[in-house]
Amino acid sequence: MKLISVVITALAATSVQAGVLQKWCALPGQGCYMLKRAADASGDVRRSAEALAEAMPDAEALSKWCALPGQGCLKAKRAAEAVEEARRSADALADAMAGLEEY
Repeated sequence: MKLISVVITALAATSVQAGVLQKWCALPGQGCYMLKRAADASGDVRRSAEALAEAMPDAEALSKWCALPGQGCLKAKRAAEAVEEARRSADALADAMAGLEEY
């Protein structure tokens, strides 16, 4: 789960940075097409992450069904928490990049 949250955060960071860097891509021969492709791909990943976060129920809702020993509830709870953490860190990174863009 830690790997998934790191990958989602890295892809969200790529989309934010690619959006900021595109304004310097006016010169011929620059690698701007790579940034555009990365921004498009990270946009797809971000939409997928948001859809996954909406599809995952709250961790508290999962815990009420986890009274029996030996159930896989801990894994589901950790997955829900990892998705929520990835969404929070992606939002924080987007806010930080927007703050840098103002300067």
